[in-house]
Amino acid sequence: MKIGDFIRFIRALRRIRQVASIFAKHGFYQIITNIGLSRFFIFRKYLQATYPVSDYQHVPPEIRLRYAMEELGPTFIKLGQVFSQQIRILPMKYIVELRKLQDGVRADYTKISEINEVFRSETGLSLEDVFVHFDETPTASASLAQVHRAVLKNGAVVAVKIKKRNVDKIIKNDIDVLYFIVRAVKDAARELLYIDNAEDIFKEFSKSIIAELDFMAEAGYTEKIKKTNMDGDTVEIPGIYWEYSTKNILVEDFIDGVKVSDMDELARKGIDKQAVLKIFLNHFFKQIFIIGYFNADPHPGNVFVISNEKIGIIDFGSIGILTKDLRKKILKYFMEFFDGDYEGAASTFIEVCMGDLTEKEEQYFKFELMEFIESFYNKPFRDVYSAEILMETLRIGQKNKLTIPSELSLLFKALLPIESIAKMLDPEFSFVGSGHKFFDFDVLIDKKEKVKDMRASFVEKIKSYKDFIGGFPKRAEKILKKMSEDNFSIDFIHKGLDGLINEMEKSSRRLTNGLLIASVIISSGILIFIGSEFKHVFILFMGIAGWVMGLLYILILLFK
Repeated sequence: MKIGDFIRFIRALRRIRQVASIFAKHGFYQIITNIGLSRFFIFRKYLQATYPVSDYQHVPPEIRLRYAMEELGPTFIKLGQVFSQQIRILPMKYIVELRKLQDGVRADYTKISEINEVFRSETGLSLEDVFVHFDETPTASASLAQVHRAVLKNGAVVAVKIKKRNVDKIIKNDIDVLYFIVRAVKDAARELLYIDNAEDIFKEFSKSIIAELDFMAEAGYTEKIKKTNMDGDTVEIPGIYWEYSTKNILVEDFIDGVKVSDMDELARKGIDKQAVLKIFLNHFFKQIFIIGYFNADPHPGNVFVISNEKIGIIDFGSIGILTKDLRKKILKYFMEFFDGDYEGAASTFIEVCMGDLTEKEEQYFKFELMEFIESFYNKPFRDVYSAEILMETLRIGQKNKLTIPSELSLLFKALLPIESIAKMLDPEFSFVGSGHKFFDFDVLIDKKEKVKDMRASFVEKIKSYKDFIGGFPKRAEKILKKMSEDNFSIDFIHKGLDGLINEMEKSSRRLTNGLLIASVIISSGILIFIGSEFKHVFILFMGIAGWVMGLLYILILLFK
C-alpha cells in the first residue's frame, strides 16, 4: 500500500466501520461477514453488538436494505439508485424497493425559513423577492437534492431544486470509503453476484456522482437537450431560469404529469401505454443516433406522462455524446443485433472498438458472444433484457482484448433504464423482439449522405492502394540490401507472458520482504535477550524498537 493510500485508509477507517455497523444493525451481519467487511474490526464482537435483537426481525430484507442506504446518506442513496437498475443481479422485490430512493428519500430542509436562508445565500434574493408562492413540502427528495414546486411573479410554475446540506463534502469523503470497501469485497462480488468489474463500476460511479454535484453543468446540459429536441410537440424538456440558478440551486420549468412508474394512476387516467412507449423510444433513439447527445441516466422517476400524446423528461445531470462516425457504426451494430444477425453484429462491434484481432481471436470472440446470446434467448421476452446482453457484450469484448470506447459503455448503460421503463409500459417488450415495432431505423439513414460516404471511402481506399504500390519497390530494395549486408534482423515480441513475469517479480519481492522481516525479528530477539540478561537498557531498547518496526512492516504488507 502506498503512503498516500495508507493515509486515505486511516482517514476512511472510521466511516468504513460505521457503514458495516449500520448494515449489521439492519440485519445484514452475516452478509457483511461473508463479503469481508468484518476485517475492518479488530474484535468482531463490536460489530456483533450492533446486530438487532427485535427491531427489524419482522421487516422484509429489501425494506431493511433501503433503510440502511437512507441512513448512510447521499452517496449510498445514489448507490441504491444505481442498484435499482441492476435487473440481472437483484430480485425484482429489491429493485422495486430501491426505486423508492429515486425520489422518496427524507428531505433535508423541512422549514421554509431554512430554504429561504439557503436561497438567499446562493442568489442574494429572498423567496419573497422571486416567488408569489413556494411549496414548503418538497414534491421529490433524492440523494443529492430536494425539489419544491413554486410560482414566479410572472406566473410561471417552476421546480426549485436545492442541493442537500454539506452533500459535496460527504460524497467526496465517501468516495474514499467506497474505494477501500470495493477493494475489500471485489472477490466476494465476483463469486456471489457475478460482478467481475467491481472496480470499474466504482470508477464510473465516482465520476458520475461528482459530475452531478454541479447544477450549473446540469443546467447547460438541459438547455442543450431542449435546443436539440426533435420532438417538441410530444416531448417536453424544461427551460432553465439562469438568473436564479447557481451551482447549488436549479430553477427550471415544472413538468406536471404522472410518473411513468405509477401504473395505477396511468390506468385511472386512461393513458394509452403503447402510445407513450412509442413516443419515449422514438425520442431517445433520435437523440442517440441523429443528435448524438443523450440523457445517460433516464430513470423512471425522471419521466412523466402528460397525456397520450406527450411526455416530459427532467434531470440531465449525466450526458452521453457520440461522434458522427461512431453513431453510424453503432447504428449498424444495433440494426444487425435487433435483426438477430449476431455474427454480423459481432463483426461490427470489433470495428466500433477498432480491434486488431487475428482471425483466430476474432472467431473465438464471435463464438463466445453468439453462444451467450443464444443461451439468453431461451427465456421468454418478459424476462429478457436486451440491454443486459449489450452490457455482457462489453465484458466479453474486454476479455478478448478489445478496447471499449467510453461513449459506447455509457450508451449501453443508458439503455438498461430505458428498457426498464419500456417494460413498465409493456412487460413483453424487448429491443430484439419489439425494436422495429416501435422505431423505424430507416428514419436515421440519409441516403444522399450514405452515397457520399461510400464514394469518399472508395476514393480513400484507392489512394491508399496507390501509395502502397508506389512505395513497394523502394521498400523491397531496402529489405534486400539489408539481407545482403547481413544487417537483417527480426524482432520477436512475446505475448501473454506479462502475467507470468509480474508474478515472478512479486514472488521475489515477497521472498526478499520475508527474509528482511525474519532477520529484523531474529536480530531484535537476540538484542532483547542480551539487553535483559546483562541489564543493558540501550541494547534492550534497540531490540524492542526492532520488534515494533518488524510488526509494523508486517501490518503494512497485510493491508497491501
